[in-house]
Amino acid sequence: MAGLSCARMLADAGHAPVVFDKSRGVGGRLATRRAGALRFDHGAQFVTARGADFRAYLAEHAAPWQPADAPEGWHVGTPAMNALVKPMAAGLDIRLGSEVALERHASGWRVGKDRFERLISTVPVVQARVLFPEMIEALASVEVAPCYTLMVAFGTAPNWPEMARSRDGDLAWIARNSAKPGRGTEPDCWVVHASPDWSTAHLELEKKEACQRLLDLLRTARGPLPEVTHAAAHRWRYAMTTVPLGRDFAQSEDGSLLVGGDWCLGARVENAWTSGRAMAAALLSR
Repeated sequence: MAGLSCARMLADAGHAPVVFDKSRGVGGRLATRRAGALRFDHGAQFVTARGADFRAYLAEHAAPWQPADAPEGWHVGTPAMNALVKPMAAGLDIRLGSEVALERHASGWRVGKDRFERLISTVPVVQARVLFPEMIEALASVEVAPCYTLMVAFGTAPNWPEMARSRDGDLAWIARNSAKPGRGTEPDCWVVHASPDWSTAHLELEKKEACQRLLDLLRTARGPLPEVTHAAAHRWRYAMTTVPLGRDFAQSEDGSLLVGGDWCLGARVENAWTSGRAMAAALLSR
């Protein structure tokens, strides 16, 4: 969201940004895992808007999702979460599956074999501190928490609330993915997020063991489970900002490097969108 909101704004102003992404598709944590006919939004579960601009964007490109006991204003991408960024990606030079070396040169940066005057990075803050040692001090205050996710499908739909959140237990989120707009209702798919504390304590578990432990936690929380037809775990090492930077982005002394993301402002998707657009605006004002 941060990188594409930035690139879209630059492209609309007549520039030619190039987006490098090591993933196979756009979206980052706005992600959906596919397993045959199964679909799991295993990253960000919903999106909200506080600012008028982002609210207008969601009105055009997202669908409302209002499970019981949820506050008003939740939105999701359809048929998958990365549909929220695909409109911004249209027409951009996006190079997926890219792992590139970065090197400063006299007039800017070398990214792989290409040269650029400006480099904008929206990698997680922990990775930014490794990639750009000159930014370590500026980014030192930021803290992020991990999240282990369980993706589970049942042969018979359980009679559970469509969505449940907890700030105290080992499971922070349990939701029927199949209940979201634009998703298939069969098979019955659920997404479960472990709490930041549990995820931190069990971060280095192998995925199979993490999956079994998460199923055990779900069984403790909900009682006997229906027949499990699919179960898998995913580890988000940099899932949620707990201490943000406190400003839209950071930049190098010479202004050739800008780093940003949701971690600059908070733990919400809108924070990533705001950070990306702020970086684009900074470049366009020069």
